[in-house]
Amino acid sequence: MTKTAGAVSAWSAEVGIPEGDVGLLARVVRLNMLVTRVLDDLVEPHDISVADYLVLASIRRGRTSPVELCKVLGRTTGGLSLTFDRLVAAGWVVRHPDPGDRRRIIVELTKTGRAKAERVNAALHDWEAALDLTPDEQAKIEADLDEVSALVAG
Repeated sequence: MTKTAGAVSAWSAEVGIPEGDVGLLARVVRLNMLVTRVLDDLVEPHDISVADYLVLASIRRGRTSPVELCKVLGRTTGGLSLTFDRLVAAGWVVRHPDPGDRRRIIVELTKTGRAKAERVNAALHDWEAALDLTPDEQAKIEADLDEVSALVAG
């Protein structure tokens, strides 16, 4: 039995689903649970939530418009506004009027916020590197995950 088959068998027994009934969606749900646990464990030592880190990471990559951030992160404007309040209070983000349109605001990382985002990003890359995958293994997994993502997204 392969490591993969053993994991499916153990999980299906744990949750009470016959192994033959573990379909694509159940596997995606299981993957979501595992990824959530890994991400929570990786960000926790940095005193930030995954949701807040994703905002910092998106700003770090050049997204400064709250509307654009809502779209990219699948967040509501109200929810993201509360997140900005929390990130501003932590000293990780500042809000400024948009110089091109003073009716709008832009958000930017502070030095502390950029450093936090970079430390968490490094932890994510370290975790991935520790998987010790060959380039071919990584490429295959990435392609398979892209295909599953496209199927789930519709």
